[in-house]
Amino acid sequence: MSRYLVFQLYAPLMSWGEAAVGEVRHSNAVPSRSALLGLLAAACGIRREAAHLDEFNRHYHFAIRPFSSREQWLRDYHTVEVPKENRKRIYFTRRDELVLGQEDLNNPMITTREYRCDALFHIAVEETEGAPIVLEKRAAALEEPVFPLYLGRKSCPPALPLAPLILDGTLAHVFYQAEQALICPELAAITTASDLCYWEGEPQGVVPAISVQRSDQPLSKVRWQFTTRSQFAGQLREEK
Repeated sequence: MSRYLVFQLYAPLMSWGEAAVGEVRHSNAVPSRSALLGLLAAACGIRREAAHLDEFNRHYHFAIRPFSSREQWLRDYHTVEVPKENRKRIYFTRRDELVLGQEDLNNPMITTREYRCDALFHIAVEETEGAPIVLEKRAAALEEPVFPLYLGRKSCPPALPLAPLILDGTLAHVFYQAEQALICPELAAITTASDLCYWEGEPQGVVPAISVQRSDQPLSKVRWQFTTRSQFAGQLREEK
């Protein structure tokens, strides 16, 4: 038996960034760990430059249950100004390009960015040992967030309240409870319940099928560095 914080994510558009190389910015089909950590940190009022953010990012396990039955992809066209190549200067972040390379910003680049349309997810959060903020405080923060929340990109705000719940049980039991508590009749035409689930750690109430490596575990938000982690996919299984 475990305790979980469960909430919903829905928006007409959302984007869960993958490794960005070149002109195409891909989106994963399910929320990334870095995006979920960022959403929770924003709700709690933790700034990106906060000294304790890296410690915060090492805790908590996430599980994801998708509900969309008519989810679609969208690819958006962009033009972005980038500095000319300068071997004497290294840009670690986009902010460095805009600030340090401001005088050289006359080199437009065509890019495309992927979005998910009409996706609905239930997210379950489990504390790990030494977690700096308890689940109850996180639930309160999601109801009254300090900073605006968005789903992967600032142009993708949530279209429904997150409706956080604190639930006890196996992961399967908790997700089935949340399914009943978070029913939204307005979304019935585009959603359907499924036992498909994605998770990390070793929760009870799931049957793993595959494991994938995702490069979305934050190492340093200042340097925008990430490392890999294992994410499992499989089916929910109610314990008898």
